[in-house]
Amino acid sequence: MSGTEWVSEAPCAGDMRFSPDNATADSLRTPQTRKLLTVCRACPFRARCIALVLPRHSLFDGICGGRLWFNGQVRATCQGANRDELKEGAAPITHGTEAGARAHNRRGETACTLCREAGRRAQARRRERKRASGQ
Repeated sequence: MSGTEWVSEAPCAGDMRFSPDNATADSLRTPQTRKLLTVCRACPFRARCIALVLPRHSLFDGICGGRLWFNGQVRATCQGANRDELKEGAAPITHGTEAGARAHNRRGETACTLCREAGRRAQARRRERKRASGQ
């Protein structure tokens, strides 16, 4: 699978407990939260999860890629996780910009609505400049 189609196949798909709103260091220390790491053990998408979320860059709080994160730092790791999965690769996307639209494209993703619109506006400006210069 390319892009982000794999997300719906992940064992954690749709489970908001993996990225709780208003997480705190104490709320992420609960046994229930750490128990969620067992779901990540057999997940074939741990490295892709980290590449998508970019937990270090985004200062993520919650569970991503078989790790419990708080402020972008690993606090716990699931059994079987390895260091190679921690490569974040690409920088985070600046949504709502032409550069964001290009970043989605480079990653093989469908651009989000904000980036798609920014790309359309930039293309329209380029066409207008070209028309105005008489080419």
